[in-house]
Amino acid sequence: MIRLIVVVEGQTEEAFIKDVLAPHLAAYSVYVSVTIVGKMTAHRRGHQGRGGGHFKHWRKDIERILGGDSGEDLRVTTLFDLYGLPEDFPGMSEHGLDPDTNRRCDMLQTALADTFSDRRLLPYLQRHEFEALVLASLTSLRLLLDAKDDIAGLDGLETNIAGKCPEDINDGLETSPSKRILTYIPGYNKTLHGPLAATGAGLSELRRLCPRFHAWMSCLESLR
Repeated sequence: MIRLIVVVEGQTEEAFIKDVLAPHLAAYSVYVSVTIVGKMTAHRRGHQGRGGGHFKHWRKDIERILGGDSGEDLRVTTLFDLYGLPEDFPGMSEHGLDPDTNRRCDMLQTALADTFSDRRLLPYLQRHEFEALVLASLTSLRLLLDAKDDIAGLDGLETNIAGKCPEDINDGLETSPSKRILTYIPGYNKTLHGPLAATGAGLSELRRLCPRFHAWMSCLESLR
């Protein structure tokens, strides 16, 4: 049995881990819990339910998790967006502008692992955002929309990204996955629609359309 703690950035990712990944990984004897990074700091500042912030706060949280449990059955992974990482994230000064975002993810994951030097930590960055998984779930998202303009906008979004891998949708200020979704579907609510759409699509579809996400899932399924 493996105990896996997934460190995430916010409530959307938290719900996705609880509703989708945890039940799936239990079948592989990997038992999942989830925590929002930087949440304690955000609470002190009056931002309930939010995480994020500077990496120095994330580091304290991850150190607390790794240092508070010496069990050999513990593993810790992350679900952080490549887009919008804190400027003080490990490796950003060297790799943050690398135009090859697959390589950028790999280098930043390595830098994060090197920061803690604990084999139990298995960093993962989603290229470019969690919303890449939502772009892989547009069929199920359609079932969640009621407003005619949102449904029409979804048609436009499907046309806009036709033929593109969801994980290739870029990290531009106006063209990142989350910005595209909101541009076309103004009624989209990240914390409500995001996890529900991904749950409705199912892991098989997400893995088929998102190869980086698929590789991460394969790694988690093989934990021993």
